[in-house]
Amino acid sequence: MATFYEALRQNDRLFATLQMPGVLGTGVGYADPDKPGSGAAIIVYTRKGAVTTAIGKSIAKVVGTSIPVRYIAGAPFRPNSVAAPKKMSRSVKAPVKRYRATQFRGKHRPVPGGVSIGRENRGTGTCGLIVIQNGQLLMLSNNHVLIEANRFGANIVQPGNLDGGVNVTDRVGTAFRFVPFNLTGPNFMDAATAIPFNNSLLTPRYLVSNTGQFVNPQGHLLSYRVGDRFFKSGRTTGFVIGTVESIGVQINIGPYPELGGVTLQFRNQTILTAPTNISLPGDSGSVWMRGQFAAALNFAGSGPRSISTPIASVMNTFNIRVAVLAGTGTFKSGAAINPSPKGNYAYTRPLTVAQRKLVRIVRAMPKK
Repeated sequence: MATFYEALRQNDRLFATLQMPGVLGTGVGYADPDKPGSGAAIIVYTRKGAVTTAIGKSIAKVVGTSIPVRYIAGAPFRPNSVAAPKKMSRSVKAPVKRYRATQFRGKHRPVPGGVSIGRENRGTGTCGLIVIQNGQLLMLSNNHVLIEANRFGANIVQPGNLDGGVNVTDRVGTAFRFVPFNLTGPNFMDAATAIPFNNSLLTPRYLVSNTGQFVNPQGHLLSYRVGDRFFKSGRTTGFVIGTVESIGVQINIGPYPELGGVTLQFRNQTILTAPTNISLPGDSGSVWMRGQFAAALNFAGSGPRSISTPIASVMNTFNIRVAVLAGTGTFKSGAAINPSPKGNYAYTRPLTVAQRKLVRIVRAMPKK
């Protein structure tokens, strides 16, 4: 029976396999999800129809045969910033009918987490969470939702333009800071913040139902484990539930249209899965929650799977915390809880010192 420590160690050696035809990514999960006691396995995500025997031989040359390998076939993982148009082509799978996410696409003042947002006259994604830094409230979402061409900022509207947010009365702030994409090397998050024109335009609450029910976030998780179940609110799918399938994921995501159609490589990600679609166009920027605590930042998907970044990495990189209502008109920083248990590698881990050096924060530039 393979340990998570050994599976993660060997999985790190497989980064080069992302260049192999048919391979989408690799991660670490249970050898048998129905039997957690069966130990860990390397999970290889492949395109449908990929020849797994050839892939398996290449993997065995790198990590040997002592660690079980599971193969999961599907479509490529894509960033989900621009919501699908009302009229979809026959080749595009429509959202599951049971999701009627009208509240999540509506206009909200003050703006909570879990609702439609976007750059003025541009694509539409999700405001994942209201966060705080030195008393200033911010909207947390993705680089590809709030930033244009990996460089420029813009006015932010709520709801996003595909949901009617196009005029001056729908502006709530401007793009603020972001982690630039590395076009030639590994990326560790797709994340950005927007600053409101006034703190009163935001509320540190999180929409969880189409009838207007909210929860009040209290902080974020420092780690979580394979098999954990979270919920998420997004502009397109609304309220959904997913299970952590794999951690330590290294994966190809793309194409990113505003970057010229390039496919990017990401490391240290999490894949969540469910029986139905949980990460569709328009859901980018949404945040997975466990109760009142944020867990992961969603930015891409493929069918019933979501690609998300452990929220602790995002919070530490931006030096932000979940905003909590502290009283009338005042806010405070939420708690950071649940560090990974010592010696239990079934839990997510923080970025290493070397990885942190590869991640930088920049200010959005105005587009002239």
